[in-house]
Amino acid sequence: MASKQPRSNRPAMKHCEYCGEDYAATYKHCPFCDEVPIDPDAPDGEGGRASRGGRRLATNTRGGGYGRGLSPLRILSIVIPLAIIIAAAIIVVSTIIPMVTKGNSVTDPDTLESVLPVESVTPTGGETTDPSPSPSPTETIPADQTATGFTLNYSEFSMSNRYPDPVTLVVTFVPAGSTGTITWTSSDPEVVSVDENGTVSPGSKTGSATITATMAGGVTQTCLVRNSVTSGGAASTQPSQSPSGGGATSTTLSLNRTDFTLSSAYPSYQVKVSGTSSSPTWSISDTSVATVASDGTVTYVGRGQTTLTCTVDGQTLTCIVRCS
Repeated sequence: MASKQPRSNRPAMKHCEYCGEDYAATYKHCPFCDEVPIDPDAPDGEGGRASRGGRRLATNTRGGGYGRGLSPLRILSIVIPLAIIIAAAIIVVSTIIPMVTKGNSVTDPDTLESVLPVESVTPTGGETTDPSPSPSPTETIPADQTATGFTLNYSEFSMSNRYPDPVTLVVTFVPAGSTGTITWTSSDPEVVSVDENGTVSPGSKTGSATITATMAGGVTQTCLVRNSVTSGGAASTQPSQSPSGGGATSTTLSLNRTDFTLSSAYPSYQVKVSGTSSSPTWSISDTSVATVASDGTVTYVGRGQTTLTCTVDGQTLTCIVRCS
């Protein structure tokens, strides 16, 4: 029995010698170019491929390599919208960024560092100010100064007619054993004055003034001084009841202090009575602030103010004690 030959369903094909396309043999002529020679130099519409080969011929890139690229008009239709979009973006960015960054820091494009906007200020009167003030001169510390700080023996005290004598403020340098130079000033020399050694003297009028001690390098300490010394201030006395209950009497008894200050750095001071050879009796109103010994030595206990009382020869003398 004879074998059957496979039958191909593919139609016979022809190859066009003019355009290079393959087409079915059922066509009498090439459906792409009608078998008419193509003038490669002729423009579209005057014998070129686009005018004769139809859509497939105009876009064909097979075999003969006769497909064409983008036309100049097509290129312009792409480039012009892109250019418009880019120009619009530049305009928007250049307009919005200054509005957003107004009054705030901006970035220097060269250094990429934050730069604050500089505003010029013109004061009244038309004068301009220098934005960079001249630096203040630095105080020179003497070579022989080894101290880094210091303290005073008083932070405050009072001067009165009972004790008008000058008071010398004592400096203790820190650290111990170091040295330094102190300059003294008074906020009101008419109330109290101070010399180069720290000795404070009452002035011509009463009131309060601050003594300032300054060490080279800017370290300062202050002391408040209350002056109640009047001109020609003779020692005054306090009236008291006589032991027999008679009228008030007055003698020349007085204390060497009527007001003084203690601190943890200077915790004690001896108060003395003058004008008698009798032994006085001492007492203090608030022992949580200070205590007093039988010889009149007052010792710091805690912060506050209290009153020291001295009783002698039937008279009572008082002194204010401040603990800071």
